[in-house]
Amino acid sequence: MVRSEGLQRFSGPRNLAVDAPRFLPDVAAIRDNLLMCTTCWKCEEVCPANLLLPEAMLRVRERIFSDKDMLEGHRRIAENIDRYGRSVEPGDAADKSPSKKTGDVMYFPGCISKERISSIYESSMSVLEKVGTDFGVPDKWVCCGAPLEKIGDSKRLKVLREENLTRFEGFSQVVTSCPGCTSHFLTHYGIESLHTIEFLYENIGLSRLRFRQSSRKIRIALHHPCHLARTIGPHVIDYAYAILQMVPGVELVEMEDPGSCCGGGGGVVAGYPRIALDLASEKVRKAMAVRAELVLAPCPFCVLNLRRADLLEIGEFTSFLNERLE
Repeated sequence: MVRSEGLQRFSGPRNLAVDAPRFLPDVAAIRDNLLMCTTCWKCEEVCPANLLLPEAMLRVRERIFSDKDMLEGHRRIAENIDRYGRSVEPGDAADKSPSKKTGDVMYFPGCISKERISSIYESSMSVLEKVGTDFGVPDKWVCCGAPLEKIGDSKRLKVLREENLTRFEGFSQVVTSCPGCTSHFLTHYGIESLHTIEFLYENIGLSRLRFRQSSRKIRIALHHPCHLARTIGPHVIDYAYAILQMVPGVELVEMEDPGSCCGGGGGVVAGYPRIALDLASEKVRKAMAVRAELVLAPCPFCVLNLRRADLLEIGEFTSFLNERLE
């Protein structure tokens, strides 16, 4: 973000999240700077002092949050939560989820998968069925609350958490399509959850994944979503590569810095769409530089933002697998 916007607009997480609250009389005066952070967790990864900078950033955002001072895009998120219980307005597609409300596995679709890129929602359920998983979707689930945490709205977040917890009873395992949901359930719900990639690798196993043969070769670059690689763990990226290496016809190519942020997180797409687009375009060009034909992203928010660049085909990981699984 510093490289993209310059120090005048974004002076870095340490200055904004640690020093500003200590020395600046009115932290709200730098609201714009604070809200530009994509909460990619890279700063914590490289900090020599091991400062919990992303957490500090989120706490400062919570401190300055005000209903009347929200950015327009953030206001839409809050209004959608109030009206629909989802961070985005629900679409017209019929709900195809299993009707049962208990089972071994609870699949939590997440707002973007269900209401914006429904192919992720439908493909995830199809994959779970193909590998023989006894699963269900909680009745009347609402947003996990992660988007609200990113804009500092702790009051609405608490309401969503309490609503969801009453609907999650009866399931023994939680699986999600969205890394943000996965990590949010752990940190704010106290629930151990698995991203779809983790579930396939750890609970199903590579030996049980059967892919159709293909004579067509395709060069694929794997984008490493920030929340998947850093807040859940780099092991999930290893799992993703191991699964892709089993798919006939796939030629994996490595773009420069595959773990760099695409701009899809932290509420930046809603609050600062131009910045998010610039970061997405920069990321896609890295894939183009290694002649990738397709970029795969195991995160709905990343898929949504990378597609805004409109430079290369962007696919979602589970949807790609579903098309090729027997």
